[in-house]
Amino acid sequence: MRASFKGAHVSGAERIVTYEEIPATFLELLRRPKERYDEMVITLERIDQPVILERSLPISLYNFQSVEKAKKFALQCLIDSGIRPGIAEKGIGLLEKGPSPEGGNMRGAVLLDVETGERLEPDQFRGIRTVRVDWENRSKIADYLPRTSLTERSLDAIVIATKNIYCGVIAEVCWSDDPYYTTGYVASKVLGYVRIDPLKEKGNPKGGRVYFISAERLEKIKECLEKKPVLVRSLPL
Repeated sequence: MRASFKGAHVSGAERIVTYEEIPATFLELLRRPKERYDEMVITLERIDQPVILERSLPISLYNFQSVEKAKKFALQCLIDSGIRPGIAEKGIGLLEKGPSPEGGNMRGAVLLDVETGERLEPDQFRGIRTVRVDWENRSKIADYLPRTSLTERSLDAIVIATKNIYCGVIAEVCWSDDPYYTTGYVASKVLGYVRIDPLKEKGNPKGGRVYFISAERLEKIKECLEKKPVLVRSLPL
């Protein structure tokens, strides 16, 4: 599902479900946007048998008193994940100014070469989207939420980050382009999913995702992110 207002993206979501679950899921997606929108597109597509991952990335949660401290921590997380300091700083800087060439947001993610810092996505206005991914049993996973400080929105972020690392992304930094959602994360095979708040000030509409990858694996990673169906079975609780 993708909803937009005057051409700007305001809400999106994806689910992998059985045929019998389609009507209920359609209604769920129809009700999902909380923002005003003037266009919505819901696409239904049959997929092949997905890859099953037993568990998501390990999860850790951090809260800071300022955006400055949170970003400094996010930068260190990227460095600890094997990203060179200058390239890690470039990734965070792209999200701060708006990752598209005109300084706006992108529907997809930036692909950043870990060796050179070069941008590798073919379309720097669209980016690369991680799609065809979900929890094997989303309602079962959602039942765990009251026992944690995670939200339904967190579940989407965790499952996407888990697929990204499975597909060969070395590390990822993300925060939302929602002006009033300040939480973001760093994800990597080394650290797992590290939820960080606040990574921007309230009212700031800039955000997105940066995937740090090896250029020699570009085509394989793109194919996996955009084409390979993946279901994640459980949280690492």
